[in-house]
Amino acid sequence: MNTPKPNTLQSRIAERYTIIVDNKDEFSRSINQPLKQSFRINSLKGDSEKILENLRKYDETISATKWYQNGYTTELENLGSSIEHFTGQIYIQELTSMMPALAVPDIDESKRIIDSCAAPGSKTTQIAEILKNKGEIIANDNKYSRLKALRGNLDRLGILNTTVTLRDFRSFPNTEADIYFVDAPCSSEGTIRKKNSIKRNLKENDYERFSKIQKGILNRTCEMAKAGDQIIYSTCTFAPEENESVVNSILQDHSVKLANINIANLTMGKGVQAWKDENYDKEIQKCCRIWPHHNDTDGFFIARIEKC
Repeated sequence: MNTPKPNTLQSRIAERYTIIVDNKDEFSRSINQPLKQSFRINSLKGDSEKILENLRKYDETISATKWYQNGYTTELENLGSSIEHFTGQIYIQELTSMMPALAVPDIDESKRIIDSCAAPGSKTTQIAEILKNKGEIIANDNKYSRLKALRGNLDRLGILNTTVTLRDFRSFPNTEADIYFVDAPCSSEGTIRKKNSIKRNLKENDYERFSKIQKGILNRTCEMAKAGDQIIYSTCTFAPEENESVVNSILQDHSVKLANINIANLTMGKGVQAWKDENYDKEIQKCCRIWPHHNDTDGFFIARIEKC
C-alpha cells in the first residue's frame, strides 16, 4: 500500500518545480530547513570592523558571507533587541535581499536611483550606504502604512540622500534616473524557510494575479527609462509566471536587452527557457535564479535589464 505524500506547502512547492530545479532532493530538503537570521553592517554609522567586534562580544555564532563584505548570518534570534540594531549600526535583512544592489557593477554617487517598491527600506538603505550617503535616491511605495517603516529605517540608519514618495508605480510621473530597482510584489514562495512568511493556501491564480501587477510596474519603468539606463527586476518567488515570463514580455514590448549578472563567490542558476506551454527568448538565460540549496538562502530571482 502506497503512503500518500504529505500535502504541505513545502511538498507542493517541491513538486511544482521538479522539472526546473537542478537537484530536486536537495531543493526539497533545503526548503524544509529553517533559515538563519541574517544582517548587514551599516558602515555609515561607524567602522565596520569595530561594529562587528562589538557584536561578537555577545554573539559567537556570527558568520560572514563569501560574496558580500557587509553581509552576515547568526544563530541569535533576538538580534533586533541589540543596541547595534536600535542605533542603526546593523540592519536585519535577508541575504537574498542584499543581492539586487550588487547586480549593478557601476553603481556610484553620480547615478540617480529610483527604488519603485521600496518599503520597508532594505535595499534603499543598502544602496545609500554603497553611495556613502551621496548622490540621489527616490524611494517610492504605494501604501501609506508602509511608509512609516521606510522613514523609520532611513532615520535609524542615518540616510540623508533619499526622498520618499507615495504612488502606485504603474502611474508614476515621468522621472529621469540612471538605475531603477523594481523589487516587485510577488507570491513570496522563496521565503518559505521563514516561519509564517507566505500564504498557506497559495493558489495557481495567485501567480497570474501577481504577474499582472509586476508587468504593469515594469512596463511603466521601461517607458520612463532612457537609452543606457539600467533596471534591476527582482522577486522572492520561484514561479516562472512572475519571473522569466514577466521579463520575456518586456523583451517583446520594449527596446531593451538583458545584461549578465556577476556577483563573485555567489552560486547563481540561469533563467529557465520554458515553463508549461510557454517558451522564452534565449536571452532569458542571463537572468539569475538563487536556489535555497545552492547558497543556504531564500529563493530569489534577478534580471538586469538595459534600455536600448
